[in-house]
Amino acid sequence: MKVWILQTGEPLQIDEFGIRPMRAINLSNVLAQQGHEVVVWSSDFNHFTKTHRYGKFTSIKYSNNLSFKLIYSSGYKSNQGIKRLLDHAQLGFNLYRQIRKEELPDIAFIGYPPIETAWLMNSYLRRRDTPTIIDVKDAWPETLLRAIPPGIKLIGKFLLLPYFLMMKKSLQSASAICAPTEEFLDWCLTQANRGKSELDLVLPLTSPDLKFTSREIEKTSDWLKAQGLKSDGSIKVTFIGTLNSAFDFNPVIYAAKSLPYQFIIAGDGPNFESIKKATSNLDNVYMLGWIDACTVNELSKISTIMFAPLHDLDDFKMSIPNKFYDYMRLGKPVLTSISGITGKLIQTYNIGEEYSSSNISSFAEKLEKICSDPKLIEVMSENSRSLYQNEYNFNLVYGQLVLRLAQLIEKNKV
Repeated sequence: MKVWILQTGEPLQIDEFGIRPMRAINLSNVLAQQGHEVVVWSSDFNHFTKTHRYGKFTSIKYSNNLSFKLIYSSGYKSNQGIKRLLDHAQLGFNLYRQIRKEELPDIAFIGYPPIETAWLMNSYLRRRDTPTIIDVKDAWPETLLRAIPPGIKLIGKFLLLPYFLMMKKSLQSASAICAPTEEFLDWCLTQANRGKSELDLVLPLTSPDLKFTSREIEKTSDWLKAQGLKSDGSIKVTFIGTLNSAFDFNPVIYAAKSLPYQFIIAGDGPNFESIKKATSNLDNVYMLGWIDACTVNELSKISTIMFAPLHDLDDFKMSIPNKFYDYMRLGKPVLTSISGITGKLIQTYNIGEEYSSSNISSFAEKLEKICSDPKLIEVMSENSRSLYQNEYNFNLVYGQLVLRLAQLIEKNKV
């Protein structure tokens, strides 16, 4: 197969070591290892570092079966705002100019959002009878409406109408839709106003187990010890992720003031400084900043429980965030404020606790319940790892996806 993968807001193999593999890396690695020809289309602008990779359109031959096409766009400093929308519009325009120069693939796996790039690539390929899968991970453009003040919501929705139309057209015309959960897939089908096809699929946001050298592990352990974090029997409550507006750390800070646990916040983002300031007088809160994959692995080993203080928003309720798969893969109990499918998963398989986002003391109460019972921690940890292995195992999930790509190509030949 010759496969195009469009994922513009994710890390790539050409980026610095230590990144968390996501769809682009995971799928391209699996396909390339199986001997398929893969071209990853992405942005020259790195969404995570907010810097340009090369500052121009760049084509890279990474290996015999894997290449990258990096499209230039202006970039942005904030994940919310007009500059990001302008960046995506420019990215879509430049993408369209470039793909017209390329030989068509057998199939394309198209990441959504951004809306503009997904719509343009899908429209271009479908007009040329090339099968496509739209991979939906966020409820854009509905998500964009959250940033608009309530008083001008209707005006905002009117201004975003072109995005809603592009979203609907993309989902309607794609050969298949891919989503992280059944609930999210149902949302996509509703937006597209079409029934479910046998080729549509649910693809969890899971990642493979990563392997590190003994030297990397030793270096990481030494660094953690220098931060005051080691395997000493103390209870460690850990968050790993991007510190942005999706999270509410107020219940966590409230808990840290009253509980004798170590609260570890690893990650960077626009809210890093405000959280650091709010916890500056708390000796049991550790702000580590961005950490690489090996540090994530070693930090998780010495952690008692992982938490995800997400706002309980509608689009979160119908999905399972990628960090939950990481937590399960690492065999850790999960404490979160998300209800919906994630809350149901936690309750059904007894892998953690759901706390109330509307009650600031709820986080502390649920945390104390778990951490005061070593047997409960042991049971939840085992359940978490077993659930990952049985339902979200990387080889199982991506093996299903590669099979679906081949099925779509064969169907398109008929």
